Amino acid sequence: MNKKLLAMAIGAALVAGPVLVAQAEVKLYGHAHMSLDNLDRDNATDTGEWFLSPNSSRFGIRSTEDLGGGLKGVAQLEFLYNQDANAAANTAFNNRDNYIGLEGGFGALRIGVIDTATKDTGGIADLFYREQLGESRAIINYGGMDGRVSNGIHYLSPNMGGLEFKAQYGVEDSFATDATTMALGARWTAGPLIVGASYLNTEDPATTPTPGPDQKGMRLGVKFDVGGGFTVAALWQNVDNVGFVSGADRSAMGIGASFKAGNNIFKAQWYEADKADNAVTADGGDQLSLGFDHLFSKTVKGYVTYATTSNDTNGTFGIGGNGHGNSAIPAAGKDATGYSIGMIVDF
Repeated sequence: MNKKLLAMAIGAALVAGPVLVAQAEVKLYGHAHMSLDNLDRDNATDTGEWFLSPNSSRFGIRSTEDLGGGLKGVAQLEFLYNQDANAAANTAFNNRDNYIGLEGGFGALRIGVIDTATKDTGGIADLFYREQLGESRAIINYGGMDGRVSNGIHYLSPNMGGLEFKAQYGVEDSFATDATTMALGARWTAGPLIVGASYLNTEDPATTPTPGPDQKGMRLGVKFDVGGGFTVAALWQNVDNVGFVSGADRSAMGIGASFKAGNNIFKAQWYEADKADNAVTADGGDQLSLGFDHLFSKTVKGYVTYATTSNDTNGTFGIGGNGHGNSAIPAAGKDATGYSIGMIVDF
Protein backbone atom coordinates (compact mmCIF):
# COMPACT_ATOMS: atom_id res chain seq x y z
CA MET A 1 0.00 0.00 0.00
CA ASN A 2 2.83 2.39 0.89
CA LYS A 3 4.50 1.64 -2.44
CA LYS A 4 1.30 2.55 -4.30
CA LEU A 5 0.99 5.83 -2.40
CA LEU A 6 4.65 6.63 -3.13
CA ALA A 7 4.18 5.93 -6.85
CA MET A 8 1.09 8.14 -6.94
CA ALA A 9 2.97 10.96 -5.17
CA ILE A 10 5.88 10.76 -7.62
CA GLY A 11 3.48 10.77 -10.56
CA ALA A 12 1.68 13.84 -9.21
CA ALA A 13 5.00 15.63 -8.72
CA LEU A 14 6.05 14.87 -12.29
CA VAL A 15 2.78 16.25 -13.62
CA ALA A 16 2.80 19.35 -11.41
CA GLY A 17 6.55 20.03 -11.83
CA PRO A 18 6.43 21.42 -15.40
CA VAL A 19 3.52 23.67 -14.44
CA LEU A 20 5.52 25.24 -11.64
CA VAL A 21 8.65 25.64 -13.77
CA ALA A 22 6.73 27.08 -16.71
CA GLN A 23 5.69 30.22 -14.79
CA ALA A 24 8.66 32.08 -16.27
CA GLU A 25 8.99 32.59 -20.03
CA VAL A 26 12.41 31.34 -21.11
CA LYS A 27 13.94 32.13 -24.50
CA LEU A 28 17.06 30.65 -26.07
CA TYR A 29 18.70 33.02 -28.56
CA GLY A 30 21.93 33.26 -30.48
CA HIS A 31 24.13 35.23 -32.84
CA ALA A 32 26.35 33.16 -35.15
CA HIS A 33 28.81 35.37 -37.05
CA MET A 34 31.83 33.99 -38.88
CA SER A 35 34.04 35.33 -41.63
CA LEU A 36 36.95 34.38 -43.84
CA ASP A 37 39.57 37.17 -43.71
CA ASN A 38 42.71 37.94 -45.66
CA LEU A 39 44.92 40.23 -43.54
CA ASP A 40 48.16 42.09 -44.22
CA ARG A 41 50.16 44.05 -41.61
CA ASP A 42 52.57 45.75 -44.00
CA ASN A 43 55.75 43.82 -43.22
CA ALA A 44 58.02 41.37 -45.02
CA THR A 45 56.54 38.25 -43.43
CA ASP A 46 52.87 39.14 -44.04
CA THR A 47 51.87 38.38 -47.60
CA GLY A 48 48.16 38.31 -46.95
CA GLU A 49 47.41 35.51 -44.49
CA TRP A 50 44.01 33.79 -44.22
CA PHE A 51 42.01 33.64 -40.99
CA LEU A 52 38.65 32.21 -39.98
CA SER A 53 37.22 34.63 -37.45
CA PRO A 54 34.54 33.74 -34.83
CA ASN A 55 33.41 37.37 -34.39
CA SER A 56 32.10 36.84 -30.85
CA SER A 57 29.55 34.23 -31.93
CA ARG A 58 27.37 33.55 -28.92
CA PHE A 59 24.18 32.15 -27.47
CA GLY A 60 22.20 33.03 -24.40
CA ILE A 61 19.14 32.49 -22.24
CA ARG A 62 16.63 35.18 -21.26
CA SER A 63 13.96 34.67 -18.63
CA THR A 64 10.94 36.88 -17.97
CA GLU A 65 8.25 36.32 -15.36
CA ASP A 66 5.13 38.42 -14.84
CA LEU A 67 4.95 39.34 -11.15
CA GLY A 68 1.68 41.24 -11.42
CA GLY A 69 0.94 44.94 -11.21
CA GLY A 70 3.00 45.62 -14.33
CA LEU A 71 6.19 44.27 -12.68
CA LYS A 72 8.41 41.61 -14.26
CA GLY A 73 11.39 39.66 -13.03
CA VAL A 74 14.12 39.29 -15.70
CA ALA A 75 17.45 37.52 -16.08
CA GLN A 76 19.96 36.96 -18.87
CA LEU A 77 22.99 34.67 -19.17
CA GLU A 78 25.11 34.89 -22.33
CA PHE A 79 27.98 32.64 -23.44
CA LEU A 80 30.70 33.07 -26.07
CA TYR A 81 31.61 30.40 -28.61
CA ASN A 82 35.04 30.25 -30.21
CA GLN A 83 35.98 27.63 -32.80
CA ASP A 84 39.44 29.16 -33.36
CA ALA A 85 42.13 26.74 -32.14
CA ASN A 86 44.73 29.54 -32.23
CA ALA A 87 42.81 31.83 -29.87
CA ALA A 88 42.71 31.75 -26.10
CA ALA A 89 39.74 29.77 -24.83
CA ASN A 90 36.71 31.85 -23.96
CA THR A 91 35.22 31.41 -20.53
CA ALA A 92 31.48 31.22 -19.89
CA PHE A 93 30.09 34.62 -18.88
CA ASN A 94 33.30 36.23 -20.13
CA ASN A 95 32.77 39.84 -21.17
CA ARG A 96 29.09 39.50 -22.08
CA ASP A 97 25.87 41.06 -20.75
CA ASN A 98 24.72 38.95 -17.79
CA TYR A 99 22.23 40.30 -15.29
CA ILE A 100 19.16 39.87 -13.10
CA GLY A 101 16.58 42.51 -12.26
CA LEU A 102 13.11 44.02 -12.37
CA GLU A 103 11.21 45.79 -15.14
CA GLY A 104 8.03 47.86 -15.07
CA GLY A 105 6.55 51.23 -15.89
CA PHE A 106 9.56 52.85 -14.19
CA GLY A 107 11.94 51.25 -16.70
CA ALA A 108 14.44 48.53 -15.77
CA LEU A 109 16.69 48.09 -12.73
CA ARG A 110 19.38 45.44 -13.12
CA ILE A 111 22.54 44.20 -11.42
CA GLY A 112 25.35 42.44 -13.25
CA VAL A 113 27.45 43.12 -16.34
CA ILE A 114 26.03 45.36 -19.10
CA ASP A 115 27.42 47.41 -22.03
CA THR A 116 28.47 50.94 -21.12
CA ALA A 117 26.32 53.86 -22.24
CA THR A 118 29.29 55.04 -24.33
CA LYS A 119 29.33 51.73 -26.19
CA ASP A 120 25.64 52.21 -26.99
CA THR A 121 26.37 55.64 -28.47
CA GLY A 122 29.12 54.21 -30.65
CA GLY A 123 26.68 51.67 -32.06
CA ILE A 124 24.36 54.44 -33.26
CA ALA A 125 26.92 55.83 -35.69
CA ASP A 126 28.62 52.63 -36.85
CA LEU A 127 27.19 51.48 -40.19
CA PHE A 128 29.15 48.21 -40.07
CA TYR A 129 28.06 45.18 -38.05
CA ARG A 130 29.66 44.78 -34.65
CA GLU A 131 32.68 42.44 -34.77
CA GLN A 132 32.82 42.91 -38.57
CA LEU A 133 36.21 43.72 -40.10
CA GLY A 134 36.40 47.50 -40.56
CA GLU A 135 33.96 48.48 -37.81
CA SER A 136 34.59 51.73 -35.94
CA ARG A 137 35.88 50.19 -32.72
CA ALA A 138 39.19 49.38 -34.41
CA ILE A 139 39.85 53.13 -34.05
CA ILE A 140 37.69 54.46 -31.19
CA ASN A 141 38.00 51.66 -28.60
CA TYR A 142 40.37 53.18 -26.07
CA GLY A 143 39.85 54.40 -22.53
CA GLY A 144 37.25 51.69 -21.90
CA MET A 145 34.71 53.46 -24.10
CA ASP A 146 33.51 50.19 -25.66
CA GLY A 147 33.64 48.04 -22.57
CA ARG A 148 31.06 46.92 -20.04
CA VAL A 149 30.27 48.03 -16.52
CA SER A 150 31.00 44.97 -14.38
CA ASN A 151 29.75 44.43 -10.84
CA GLY A 152 27.26 47.11 -11.70
CA ILE A 153 23.92 48.60 -10.80
CA HIS A 154 22.12 49.64 -14.00
CA TYR A 155 19.03 51.74 -14.59
CA LEU A 156 17.35 51.96 -18.00
CA SER A 157 14.50 54.44 -18.31
CA PRO A 158 11.27 53.77 -20.21
CA ASN A 159 10.85 55.34 -23.64
CA MET A 160 9.50 58.85 -23.04
CA GLY A 161 8.40 60.22 -26.39
CA GLY A 162 11.53 58.87 -28.09
CA LEU A 163 13.90 59.83 -25.23
CA GLU A 164 15.67 57.14 -23.19
CA PHE A 165 18.28 57.32 -20.41
CA LYS A 166 20.84 54.90 -19.04
CA ALA A 167 22.68 55.25 -15.71
CA GLN A 168 25.31 52.77 -14.46
CA TYR A 169 27.51 52.43 -11.40
CA GLY A 170 30.13 49.71 -11.01
CA VAL A 171 31.00 49.05 -7.38
CA GLU A 172 34.54 48.44 -6.07
CA ASP A 173 34.00 44.67 -5.60
CA SER A 174 37.35 44.58 -3.81
CA PHE A 175 38.87 45.22 -0.38
CA ALA A 176 42.15 46.27 -2.03
CA THR A 177 40.93 49.22 -4.12
CA ASP A 178 38.19 51.84 -4.18
CA ALA A 179 38.04 51.93 -7.99
CA THR A 180 34.52 52.38 -9.37
CA THR A 181 32.96 53.02 -12.78
CA MET A 182 30.14 55.42 -13.66
CA ALA A 183 28.41 55.83 -17.01
CA LEU A 184 25.52 58.02 -18.15
CA GLY A 185 23.81 58.12 -21.52
CA ALA A 186 20.83 59.50 -23.39
CA ARG A 187 19.31 58.47 -26.71
CA TRP A 188 16.66 60.37 -28.65
CA THR A 189 14.79 58.93 -31.62
CA ALA A 190 12.60 61.20 -33.73
CA GLY A 191 11.48 59.44 -36.90
CA PRO A 192 14.50 59.07 -39.19
CA LEU A 193 16.86 60.79 -36.72
CA ILE A 194 18.72 59.10 -33.85
CA VAL A 195 20.99 61.12 -31.55
CA GLY A 196 23.02 59.81 -28.62
CA ALA A 197 25.26 61.37 -25.98
CA SER A 198 27.14 59.62 -23.18
CA TYR A 199 29.79 60.00 -20.47
CA LEU A 200 32.11 57.47 -18.80
CA ASN A 201 34.27 57.88 -15.68
CA THR A 202 36.60 55.06 -14.61
CA GLU A 203 38.84 55.07 -11.54
CA ASP A 204 42.30 53.47 -11.67
CA PRO A 205 42.22 49.99 -10.06
CA ALA A 206 46.01 50.02 -9.53
CA THR A 207 47.15 50.32 -5.92
CA THR A 208 50.88 50.86 -6.49
CA PRO A 209 52.68 53.08 -6.76
CA THR A 210 49.71 55.50 -6.65
CA PRO A 211 46.44 55.32 -8.57
CA GLY A 212 46.47 57.59 -11.59
CA PRO A 213 43.83 60.15 -12.52
CA ASP A 214 40.36 58.99 -13.57
CA GLN A 215 39.73 58.19 -17.22
CA LYS A 216 36.95 60.48 -18.43
CA GLY A 217 35.32 60.06 -21.82
CA MET A 218 32.47 61.62 -23.80
CA ARG A 219 30.73 60.56 -27.00
CA LEU A 220 28.23 62.10 -29.38
CA GLY A 221 26.68 59.99 -32.13
CA VAL A 222 24.05 60.67 -34.78
CA LYS A 223 22.39 58.72 -37.59
CA PHE A 224 19.89 60.11 -40.08
CA ASP A 225 17.80 58.31 -42.69
CA VAL A 226 17.86 60.87 -45.47
CA GLY A 227 15.32 59.00 -47.58
CA GLY A 228 15.52 57.23 -50.91
CA GLY A 229 17.61 54.48 -49.28
CA PHE A 230 20.37 56.84 -48.09
CA THR A 231 21.61 56.96 -44.48
CA VAL A 232 24.38 59.14 -43.03
CA ALA A 233 26.07 58.91 -39.63
CA ALA A 234 28.76 60.65 -37.58
CA LEU A 235 30.54 60.28 -34.24
CA TRP A 236 32.81 62.39 -32.03
CA GLN A 237 34.57 61.33 -28.86
CA ASN A 238 37.15 62.62 -26.40
CA VAL A 239 38.90 60.71 -23.63
CA ASP A 240 41.12 62.30 -20.97
CA ASN A 241 43.90 60.45 -19.14
CA VAL A 242 43.84 57.33 -21.33
CA GLY A 243 45.34 54.43 -19.40
CA PHE A 244 45.05 56.55 -16.21
CA VAL A 245 48.02 58.63 -17.39
CA SER A 246 47.78 62.37 -16.80
CA GLY A 247 47.78 64.33 -20.06
CA ALA A 248 47.18 61.26 -22.24
CA ASP A 249 44.15 62.86 -23.87
CA ARG A 250 42.91 61.78 -27.30
CA SER A 251 40.00 62.67 -29.59
CA ALA A 252 38.47 60.71 -32.45
CA MET A 253 35.80 61.25 -35.04
CA GLY A 254 34.10 59.39 -37.85
CA ILE A 255 31.60 59.75 -40.67
CA GLY A 256 29.76 57.22 -42.79
CA ALA A 257 27.09 56.75 -45.44
CA SER A 258 25.07 53.83 -46.80
CA PHE A 259 22.62 53.18 -49.60
CA LYS A 260 20.01 50.42 -49.55
CA ALA A 261 18.60 49.04 -52.79
CA GLY A 262 16.21 46.16 -52.24
CA ASN A 263 18.00 43.56 -50.13
CA ASN A 264 21.43 45.05 -50.81
CA ILE A 265 23.33 47.69 -48.83
CA PHE A 266 26.39 49.57 -50.05
CA LYS A 267 28.28 51.39 -47.32
CA ALA A 268 31.45 53.32 -46.51
CA GLN A 269 32.87 55.00 -43.43
CA TRP A 270 36.02 56.78 -42.32
CA TYR A 271 37.29 57.10 -38.74
CA GLU A 272 40.31 58.93 -37.35
CA ALA A 273 42.02 59.01 -33.95
CA ASP A 274 44.16 62.06 -33.23
CA LYS A 275 47.64 62.06 -31.71
CA ALA A 276 47.58 61.73 -27.90
CA ASP A 277 48.29 65.10 -26.31
CA ASN A 278 51.25 63.79 -24.30
CA ALA A 279 52.82 61.79 -27.16
CA VAL A 280 56.26 62.91 -28.27
CA THR A 281 55.83 61.23 -31.65
CA ALA A 282 52.54 61.23 -33.58
CA ASP A 283 50.61 58.06 -32.68
CA GLY A 284 47.23 58.54 -34.35
CA GLY A 285 45.67 56.65 -37.24
CA ASP A 286 42.71 56.54 -39.58
CA GLN A 287 40.64 53.80 -41.17
CA LEU A 288 38.64 53.58 -44.39
CA SER A 289 36.05 50.81 -44.65
CA LEU A 290 33.98 49.77 -47.68
CA GLY A 291 31.26 47.17 -47.52
CA PHE A 292 28.51 45.35 -49.39
CA ASP A 293 25.76 43.55 -47.47
CA HIS A 294 23.09 41.21 -48.80
CA LEU A 295 20.05 40.58 -46.58
CA PHE A 296 18.87 37.05 -47.29
CA SER A 297 16.15 37.52 -44.66
CA LYS A 298 15.54 39.39 -41.41
CA THR A 299 17.87 37.02 -39.58
CA VAL A 300 20.41 35.93 -42.22
CA LYS A 301 22.96 38.35 -43.73
CA GLY A 302 26.01 38.02 -45.93
CA TYR A 303 28.70 40.62 -46.60
CA VAL A 304 31.97 41.50 -48.29
CA THR A 305 34.27 44.08 -46.70
CA TYR A 306 37.49 45.92 -47.50
CA ALA A 307 39.25 47.90 -44.76
CA THR A 308 42.57 49.71 -44.54
CA THR A 309 44.19 51.56 -41.65
CA SER A 310 46.94 54.15 -42.06
CA ASN A 311 49.02 54.85 -38.93
CA ASP A 312 51.17 57.78 -37.91
CA THR A 313 54.85 57.22 -37.09
CA ASN A 314 54.06 55.64 -33.73
CA GLY A 315 50.46 54.56 -34.33
CA THR A 316 49.44 50.91 -33.92
CA PHE A 317 45.75 50.80 -34.93
CA GLY A 318 44.55 47.59 -36.58
CA ILE A 319 41.44 46.89 -38.67
CA GLY A 320 39.48 44.46 -36.50
CA GLY A 321 37.16 45.71 -33.77
CA ASN A 322 36.16 44.12 -30.48
CA GLY A 323 35.79 40.36 -30.57
CA HIS A 324 36.47 40.05 -34.30
CA GLY A 325 39.27 37.52 -34.10
CA ASN A 326 42.66 38.67 -35.37
CA SER A 327 42.66 42.48 -35.43
CA ALA A 328 45.83 42.65 -37.59
CA ILE A 329 47.52 45.16 -35.29
CA PRO A 330 50.74 46.20 -37.06
CA ALA A 331 54.09 47.37 -35.76
CA ALA A 332 54.31 51.07 -34.93
CA GLY A 333 54.00 53.23 -38.02
CA LYS A 334 52.91 50.35 -40.26
CA ASP A 335 49.55 50.03 -41.99
CA ALA A 336 46.99 47.22 -42.00
CA THR A 337 44.75 46.05 -44.83
CA GLY A 338 42.15 43.31 -45.06
CA TYR A 339 39.36 41.69 -47.07
CA SER A 340 36.54 39.78 -45.44
CA ILE A 341 33.66 37.55 -46.55
CA GLY A 342 31.22 36.91 -43.73
CA MET A 343 27.81 35.63 -42.74
CA ILE A 344 25.52 36.31 -39.77
CA VAL A 345 22.66 34.11 -38.58
CA ASP A 346 20.51 35.35 -35.70
CA PHE A 347 18.07 33.09 -33.88
